[in-house]
Amino acid sequence: MKYEIFKIINSKGTPFLKNKVALINGLDADIGKIIGEALLENGAFVTGTYFISKKLAEEVIKKYGKNKVKIFKIDLTLNNYEREIKKIVEQTFRWKKRIDILVNVSGIWMITPFLYETEEDRKRVWRINYEGHVVFSQEVIKKMLATGSGDIINIASTAGVRGAGQQTAYCASKSAVINFTKSLAEEFGPKHIKVNSISPGPVDTKALSAYLDNVAKELVIKNIPKSRLCYPIDVANAVLGILINDYMTGENIILHGGKL
Repeated sequence: MKYEIFKIINSKGTPFLKNKVALINGLDADIGKIIGEALLENGAFVTGTYFISKKLAEEVIKKYGKNKVKIFKIDLTLNNYEREIKKIVEQTFRWKKRIDILVNVSGIWMITPFLYETEEDRKRVWRINYEGHVVFSQEVIKKMLATGSGDIINIASTAGVRGAGQQTAYCASKSAVINFTKSLAEEFGPKHIKVNSISPGPVDTKALSAYLDNVAKELVIKNIPKSRLCYPIDVANAVLGILINDYMTGENIILHGGKL
């Protein structure tokens, strides 16, 4: 799919994110990759994590260069995940002596009838979808407090707003992300740190295609007023919209083509 990233120029004629440093938790996802590209196109430096698809993350390096992008491997399901997150945040901060933006993208979808969910299933979903976001935010906020400001954007889901059958753990984890976002926004607003979340409906990614074939996708699309799935670029442009608005904090931006 072809897509165009919004490029925003400030009154001085320079990209509005010039010399800003962004950390993306989940650069190896379709959504994370395009968010990374959007930030880079608008002047930022980007560090990002990967686990499943190093190749996808490396495509960003190939396109923008090692002087603009650095990547780190992390497995959030391991017991040492907190220590690894601290290392990644420290290395990111040492690179340019600042972290201005954190985008928590990393997440997994699980469709399992509730009576068949296992404790192991739930722990994995919560670790990746929620606890990883929490630890990344804790460590990055410390750096933002030192430099005086920052933006945190959490990628949640409409499933966290309304729930969905056979997705109990997933929906609960995304609902937690939304309320986590609102709590941080209230606590750190006085410190000039904005915190927002974006809740897309079904996004047209490889991950979605692993669950839904084309026929199933068409059935989903029939219930969306916009008559299409959300695209990763829609999420990336929403990220840019949040970053450009200094007053926006504590919001959960719903991207569902008019359904909600």
